[in-house]
Amino acid sequence: MPRPAARPSVVQVATDTIEELADLLAAQIKLAHLELSVDLRLALKRLARLALFLPPLVIGYAFAMAALASFLATHCGRLAALGSVAALQIAVGGIGLWRTLAALRRTPILERTSADVTSGVRRTMAALSDGRRSPDARIA
Repeated sequence: MPRPAARPSVVQVATDTIEELADLLAAQIKLAHLELSVDLRLALKRLARLALFLPPLVIGYAFAMAALASFLATHCGRLAALGSVAALQIAVGGIGLWRTLAALRRTPILERTSADVTSGVRRTMAALSDGRRSPDARIA
């Protein structure tokens, strides 16, 4: 006569649940890593394209400023023309740099990814709970 299967102990069930939760969390971290890798690869491709076209733009800009200084030199002298072009460049560059740094300070880095991982962990915890649904489980 076969013996009835023994029920696992509470400790064994808790251990198995924790191991499965750890595996699920590791899988979510791997997924977030892959998503970041794809985003990084795309950003690097775009950066390479920018690096390809930036030198001709800078050289053309330098020639345009030299032409402006040459034109102004006929009206107010070479030193005043070069000083005027330099002042214009410093003013435009300073304003642009100030606005760019201000915008960069307002940019939350990786906010979307951390929110996705946190939401996934909350849903996992709710699914592994003993049937009681947490308020966070309704987010998904």
